[in-house]
Amino acid sequence: MSTIDLKAWYIAKKNIKEKLKNYSSMFWTIAFPIMMLIVYKLAFSADDGSYLINGLTTFDVEFPGIVVYTIGISCVTSAVMFSMSKKDGTLERIDAMPVSRGNVFLGAVISEGVFMNLQIILIYLFGYGILGAHFELAMMPIGYLIALIYGIASIGLGLIIASFLNSPEGANGIAMLSHMCLMFVSGSFFPLDNVSVFFTPQYWVKQVYLQLTVVGDSFSDLLYSGTIITPTSVATFFPIWSGILMILAFAAIFIILGIRIFQKKTTL
Repeated sequence: MSTIDLKAWYIAKKNIKEKLKNYSSMFWTIAFPIMMLIVYKLAFSADDGSYLINGLTTFDVEFPGIVVYTIGISCVTSAVMFSMSKKDGTLERIDAMPVSRGNVFLGAVISEGVFMNLQIILIYLFGYGILGAHFELAMMPIGYLIALIYGIASIGLGLIIASFLNSPEGANGIAMLSHMCLMFVSGSFFPLDNVSVFFTPQYWVKQVYLQLTVVGDSFSDLLYSGTIITPTSVATFFPIWSGILMILAFAAIFIILGIRIFQKKTTL
């Protein structure tokens, strides 16, 4: 195993062990999204979605928002992890190995990837298997991949936040505040028809996921600005494939900025 692998795996294993011991982290990572699913299902159980397209229910079109929330929580957990690495001396110990600190990010991707996949499987099991949310089977692999890419972008955002904070408690608070604000501003929790949504990665992730895996649109169809799509809804001029490019762009920006800022804000 190469030195790079050793450094990344050291961070990954440390993160997994700490996360499993943190009951609060496990609650927000796994239990809370399932609770939200149940709340959404109960809230929209009397809604037949007769004003929507393709016979969808409101729960069907709101389910992608839970997927976005669940994967986006990696911003919070990774911010805490990076802050812990600064506070407990982990960075100083691994700096003895002649490898760039970019591998700290790689270690986070490995460990968070384990939990991301667990999160998606559980959300799919409850949302699709138990609560009966609608999905297009042929597009599910694409939806799964989009969720994972967004998760990696969230780790990059968590790295940026942790770069400016020394305490895990502060990182947790600021990251959670950022995550929840973006969820609302993007219209991911509740529909929001405003130009501000286009500046948030959450909008692109939810809208692409919704139209591909729930509505059953193709890559060349146009995106809508709102998540509640009715026969009278007005489409944007963005095709769905351009939305995927936007998701990739956000991911690249967060990762590059996160690694660069983290390296400058911590002592090498």
